[in-house]
Amino acid sequence: MELKKFRNKYNLELIPASHENIVLGTLVWDPLIGKPKFNHPGMPEHIFNAFLDAEIISNENWKNGIRDLKREKIAFAHLADRVIHMESNVVNTLEHPLIKQLENSFEIKKVLSFHFGNLQVRTMSNLNRIRIDNYLEVIKQNEWKAYDGKIRRVHMITELYYGSIQLILKSDSKNELDAAIKQLDLKLDQTIKFGKSIEYSFDHKNVPFAMRLERLRKFNG
Repeated sequence: MELKKFRNKYNLELIPASHENIVLGTLVWDPLIGKPKFNHPGMPEHIFNAFLDAEIISNENWKNGIRDLKREKIAFAHLADRVIHMESNVVNTLEHPLIKQLENSFEIKKVLSFHFGNLQVRTMSNLNRIRIDNYLEVIKQNEWKAYDGKIRRVHMITELYYGSIQLILKSDSKNELDAAIKQLDLKLDQTIKFGKSIEYSFDHKNVPFAMRLERLRKFNG
């Protein structure tokens, strides 16, 4: 699936440079053109960083807020598809850590198909939504300059999507990929052979591949 089609079908954004430290509440600059960015001049990294910078919460509340968002449970994702297929040119733009590792020891172009399967989601709970909404109202009323200058035009991650990484390639490339997996010490969940092809499946290791964004100025707890 191409990037634009993915966005239109699922109302989600693919994460361009994914890693396990991306958590709910992370702030994202989503330009009209181009990929979402996690860095923008003056923009805090996380919504609770913005509240701390504006001095409307204590250091203890900041720690607890981020901790509670990290602890949100992961559950089965109710999406239209059980497996999400990605075009090879989109895979290269994702900068997924597994793909980046394999590229050093294996020709990725030999992969016939790339999927995310066994889809799971981590969602911001109603309790955390209300907590953030209340803090947003405080910052709007008491620290408008901090709100308007840093976060009003920003998006926030309210859902994170995870999936096992599945690669399909011709059986004659098996030995080469097996050698790369062994060299890199990667954890392989399973392999399934069908005809002249073989599917490799890797655990997501808490690295999300997609996110749901909400614009902060329209956010409602």
